[in-house]
Amino acid sequence: MQIIKKLCELAGYSLLITLTSFLFSCNSAKKVTKEDFLYFQRGLDSIRNIQTKEPVIQRNDILTIQVLSTSLNQEQTQPFNLSGAAAGNGYLVGMNGEVEMPVLGGVKAAGLTQLQLQKLIVDKLTPYVKDPSVIIHFLQFKVNIMGEVKSPGTKTFTTDRVTILDVVSAAGDLTDEGKREDVAVIREEGNVRKMYRIDLRSGSLFQSPVYLMQANDILYVSASDQKFRALHAATKTTAQKGLEVFRTFVTLFTSIVLIIRIFQ
Repeated sequence: MQIIKKLCELAGYSLLITLTSFLFSCNSAKKVTKEDFLYFQRGLDSIRNIQTKEPVIQRNDILTIQVLSTSLNQEQTQPFNLSGAAAGNGYLVGMNGEVEMPVLGGVKAAGLTQLQLQKLIVDKLTPYVKDPSVIIHFLQFKVNIMGEVKSPGTKTFTTDRVTILDVVSAAGDLTDEGKREDVAVIREEGNVRKMYRIDLRSGSLFQSPVYLMQANDILYVSASDQKFRALHAATKTTAQKGLEVFRTFVTLFTSIVLIIRIFQ
């Protein structure tokens, strides 16, 4: 009976040591659910309320500016339009925020919308052109996308109206490790750089001021906690592995000591 009692005590000690070692060496993992991946799970009523803020022209944007007249005499507009190869290159918005137009010279563009710039140029053309009209488009609407997407990089669009969903689609969607609830948009507004955070799982993104992108916006998708844990496990240093060996040795040594004490 005494031997059986000692064996039971030994089994209890061994079980305690094994459980302690297991809990100490294992990392807890978050359970992955479909709520981590599905878009538009909440706030679907807000889809009816979409932000339609017009893009604002920024420095380094490239614009096409065409001067016309609503009268029959179109020849009067020729001196105000680029010709040849220059017409295909468009107008670069300089670091001073201006575009250099024929005859008119420097015209402020940065910080204005297309409609505001159209009105400004029409006012400047009035002394020279009868019934002037101006058409303005973004020649290159670029958005930079980084982080956990399948195809990161600079995406160029041929339209003036680009939504955040257009940008995500152009990047091939998020990777499985991308945080759909933590997407950041970095935008320059005047001389101030602002950051907006949106949740692609919520329909409230349609009400976000960054739903309609601005040229030269930066979209960044954070990595999930699961990816960081996987990277941590894959990049364990030699010292960490040595520490695990040391823990195993200590556990084994402690077990032997307990066995000896029990049978003394």
